[in-house]
Amino acid sequence: MSYYTAAGEPPGRWQGRGSASLGLSGEVDPALMDRLYMRRIGPAGELLGKAKPAKDEDYAVAAYQAAHPFASAVELAEVRAKARGAVKAKVPYYDLTISAAKSVSVLHASLKVASQEAYRRGDLTTAGRLSAEADAIEADLEACARFAVERAEAEACYTRTGHHSATTGEWRDGAGLVAASFVHHISRDGDPQLHVHVAIAALVQRADGVDEAWRVPDFRALHNQRLSIAAQVDREMESRLLARGYSMVPRTDGNGSEIDGVPHEVMELFSSRRASLTPQVKEMAAAYKAKYGHEPSGRTLWLMGQQAAQRTRRPKSEAKKIHGDGQDATEAERLAAWEKQTAARELTVLSGGAPASPRRDGPAGRGDH
Repeated sequence: MSYYTAAGEPPGRWQGRGSASLGLSGEVDPALMDRLYMRRIGPAGELLGKAKPAKDEDYAVAAYQAAHPFASAVELAEVRAKARGAVKAKVPYYDLTISAAKSVSVLHASLKVASQEAYRRGDLTTAGRLSAEADAIEADLEACARFAVERAEAEACYTRTGHHSATTGEWRDGAGLVAASFVHHISRDGDPQLHVHVAIAALVQRADGVDEAWRVPDFRALHNQRLSIAAQVDREMESRLLARGYSMVPRTDGNGSEIDGVPHEVMELFSSRRASLTPQVKEMAAAYKAKYGHEPSGRTLWLMGQQAAQRTRRPKSEAKKIHGDGQDATEAERLAAWEKQTAARELTVLSGGAPASPRRDGPAGRGDH
């Protein structure tokens, strides 16, 4: 759960009819979510079906604390996660990720950067307008995440009942999903990536109301429908962007559309997951590790490759540590770092005109190219 709730991002929001039936709405309480998802303990302390015992987890954490009195919260969370992993149990939740197109993520970051630049110039009107536009795009993606939950409830909300074999078994409609959504702004490699994680709990009731028991959803059905849901969500987000006045152009690979006016070079700059480990880059990476005590991120490796041409995936929490000093970067520091990286390539900076202002006056349409 700390992946969602301790990532330095905005708090989560409850979604789904199943959440509503439990009286859950608004902001997610991380402790409540942990009990509900991992131990099947409801908001009022009620047990929702068979719970996974926490005795071994608590014992492991207590023992570690006794041996390491100054252990950090992250270290204790890792100990608890390891103890949980040692116990055979069903999957506690399904992660349905709603990710914006790369041009949308770059546009969102550029609007934030341009807003900060305007604020520093004393142009509060422009700063407010640009910030509001960025917030509106983020709100549209959140709305698409809610739409995704609605589609999942309509197309893939089932539970298996009775004895199942290769030829027998029953599937019953579920009454609704218990889900929590979390907006994240960066990828694991530190690139701008506006996306929403929808954590769907392994809890569902039968829609026919035959009883009040909480069962496990058939996540296989949800997995099978994920591409259909993703396509519908992509179209919903595109429709919202068109309504905002942005022109959309099809991607060359045929997978959706991008916002017209966001340079391809800038999108490539912030797509650094894959990096070429040439001998020069390996040497630079070794020097980086010797200085900072950890491996460089995918983005750092990519930038090293660019630098070498001219003369593994690490945990998401590490992606925020732009300077490698072990301290979490603030949003302002992340934006400044992205801006600096763009300028270093002599491309259009994020605070410049094209990426920050591709919007047309009034509703636009799909481009011809």
